[in-house]
Amino acid sequence: MLVMGLLMEPFSDTFETFFECYFGMWSVFATTFIHGPRLHHRQVSRVQRAIPHHLQAQYRLLSLQAEVSLAEVRIRYRELAKLYHPDAGGSHADFLALQLAYEQVMEYLQTRN
Repeated sequence: MLVMGLLMEPFSDTFETFFECYFGMWSVFATTFIHGPRLHHRQVSRVQRAIPHHLQAQYRLLSLQAEVSLAEVRIRYRELAKLYHPDAGGSHADFLALQLAYEQVMEYLQTRN
């Protein structure tokens, strides 16, 4: 009976229902299996909108929040550079990735302001 009702609805309604169910199940999975701070749906979307999509990995690598100043980025980079510098026993590849992330985030923040 339910299938017959879904078939008679317009395509957009069934498509919308499908995506509501899909994202509802995804949020259940995420809250059940992913550890860490629990954010409400509105908080997650706000954080993702604040950090540009192409820089999210760089922000995570530098452990930065969405609204960060240039000075805070420099301080965080220097802290991490001390840990990952090859002369301090760190990996050369990790240090280069850190440098690249720092340069990209700084360039974005300087052009945004």
